[in-house]
Amino acid sequence: MKENLQHTAFRAMNTDIEVAYFNDSERFDLEDQVRDWFEFVEERFSRFRPQSELSYLNRSAGRICMVSETMLEVLRLADSYRARTDGMFNPLILKALRAAGYDATFDQVRQRPSYQSTSEPDSISMDGAWELDPAMKSVRLPPQAEIDLGGIVKGWAVSRLARWMREAWAVPCGMVNAGGDLAVWGASPRNKEQSWLIGIQNPWNPGEDAGVLHLKEGAAATSSTLGRQWLTQNSVMHHLIDPRTMSPSRSDVVQCTVAGSDAVECEIWAKTICIVGLEHGLSLFRAEAAGCEALVFLRDGRTHFIGADASPAIRWQLPTATLRH
Repeated sequence: MKENLQHTAFRAMNTDIEVAYFNDSERFDLEDQVRDWFEFVEERFSRFRPQSELSYLNRSAGRICMVSETMLEVLRLADSYRARTDGMFNPLILKALRAAGYDATFDQVRQRPSYQSTSEPDSISMDGAWELDPAMKSVRLPPQAEIDLGGIVKGWAVSRLARWMREAWAVPCGMVNAGGDLAVWGASPRNKEQSWLIGIQNPWNPGEDAGVLHLKEGAAATSSTLGRQWLTQNSVMHHLIDPRTMSPSRSDVVQCTVAGSDAVECEIWAKTICIVGLEHGLSLFRAEAAGCEALVFLRDGRTHFIGADASPAIRWQLPTATLRH
């Protein structure tokens, strides 16, 4: 049997996209379909595109708005994770992101020498919640509210594409990675026991790995307060908003990698732990993230591992002196 590794890499959703898959023939090339999928996702969910469905929904805040099946699916997922994370994952933070300086794509933001904020974080609230009617396929955002779905859509896009490639397109082995949110399945035809090796970036030295994740089947996501940073007149800001303060989080966690079975779940928990910190994050994670494991890097340089190495599809090479929970 002939083994072919197909690989494509490009920019979309303001991040790096990488897709690789094995094929037992040269009968198909999925690059066009992959690119079309991420373009579709941006057309639905980008807050930087005025004509996206998300932008239209934000302009309609306070009124009942009909939404697509795709938007409805993501909003229902967001509702579920808002409950499971005790409200620490909450998309109603777009105004806070803008107030912190994230009012353009990150490529544009990081080119500015500094940002002069025009609003105070404590003047921004998340009072109320959206009203979702699945039967009517409608939603009503609270008046004056705006949502950002960037904290869930990357993982959702990865999860959906991986499932389609595996089930609809019969790809036996592959990997989809969108800026560190990834899903893998299958094994190389030459070595059925081989795992995908995922380097875990050292937050203090981005040029090297602090550990390696061996993943046969499943998903992983990394979130960090150090990667997407920019300078304002007051301090260094980042993109992880704490809904309790409506400002960038100031917890003891600077980076978190979560591995599990679903890219959306991994993404949500990686962000949540970064926002709430180790102690609160450990409590939520143990209660609500069964089957997931996490590697947490603290501001003081220590690393903590949360999990029991229970899944045969997940194995970690951890940094030395990692504390286990």
